[in-house]
Amino acid sequence: MNNPTVLLIAVSGCLAATAFAATPTQGEVEIHTASKLEGNAGLWLDGQYVGSVSDLGGRERLVLLPGEHELLFKLIGYEDVVSTIVVQPGTRQEYRLAMSSIAGATYPEKANTAQLRLEVEPEDAAIFINDSFIGRSDRFGGRQGMRMAPGEYRVTIALPGYQAFNAELTLRAGQTYDIKTDLAKGRLEEQAPELTAEAPTGTQR
Repeated sequence: MNNPTVLLIAVSGCLAATAFAATPTQGEVEIHTASKLEGNAGLWLDGQYVGSVSDLGGRERLVLLPGEHELLFKLIGYEDVVSTIVVQPGTRQEYRLAMSSIAGATYPEKANTAQLRLEVEPEDAAIFINDSFIGRSDRFGGRQGMRMAPGEYRVTIALPGYQAFNAELTLRAGQTYDIKTDLAKGRLEEQAPELTAEAPTGTQR
């Protein structure tokens, strides 16, 4: 696109563009998080999962081809953040990510939860519970795991380039459950459907 301006559609984000000479045919987007929490969010770029925000490296940056791109951030318990940006060649943009908790969300007391622990290779595999993005698998290893209300759940562990792991669990309060798996290599076109996403209707701001 030839529009010289940067377009952002998100109340929770802001962009500023400056010139840089590292890759004159591409543009950079640096993501700055409002807190550590946003670093756990998953990022979908133009509908494809690319990793958690913290996966992007030291300054959480993306190097993109010029043109319009859609950023979608997801994290369970928080409203999705959707932004449309226009990248110009030879520029760096700074994007601030702040996520808002879902209104009315409630969480069970620890005594009325089950514990789910994960041991997964690769460690940066994405975890989805009932289709909601939870975070990287290495956040839930060791003794800590994750606390969940009793009930039935669908667990998907996925990463681009690997075959997905799927399981259905019935969790009971006071019990500990372990999932250990090594994802097998696979083809990108066979990836789990959770790794592709369209912007939810009505969430652009």
